[in-house]
Amino acid sequence: MQPRLMRTSFIALIALIAVAGLFARGSAAPDGTPGPIAVNELAPGVTAEVFAGIPSDRAPGQTVYVARFVFQPGAEIFPHSHPGTTALSVASGSFGWTLVKGTAHVVRGAASGNPGPTEDLTQPGADVVLEPGDAIFYEDDVVHTARGAGDEPAVVLGTLVLTSGKPLLMPAGMDMSMTPTP
Repeated sequence: MQPRLMRTSFIALIALIAVAGLFARGSAAPDGTPGPIAVNELAPGVTAEVFAGIPSDRAPGQTVYVARFVFQPGAEIFPHSHPGTTALSVASGSFGWTLVKGTAHVVRGAASGNPGPTEDLTQPGADVVLEPGDAIFYEDDVVHTARGAGDEPAVVLGTLVLTSGKPLLMPAGMDMSMTPTP
């Protein structure tokens, strides 16, 4: 299989997993009973909901997360990275994404079944605006920022395959080797 076709197939699979994650069960309350999915504010106007965090048998030491991020118009998150592979797909609104360091890959129309070619972002400061159906994916060496780039909230579905026990989001320039335990 050609590398670009493999990437396209990977994005389609990730989109299906992300949609399936919308129906995942919520988090548990301290007593173990099922509870609602918590909304976490990452920055003013930027929220995240984690629908599932499942250990991977195929990738020992990795956890697969399914999440939904909402960026209010003009809201931006600080430069950060994720400790593993990240695939994001825009469900609604306009989502701005800026590369600080590393290489990311954009697939326009990834959800359409007839996606465009993969665009590689390699230059620091490269900025893209993703629309519904577009996707972006990258590895743990990528530092980036993201923002709501339109007049309505940007809803972004994410599938992240991350190092177990690490924070889902690691602010650039901060030592995150110490993670709090409950």
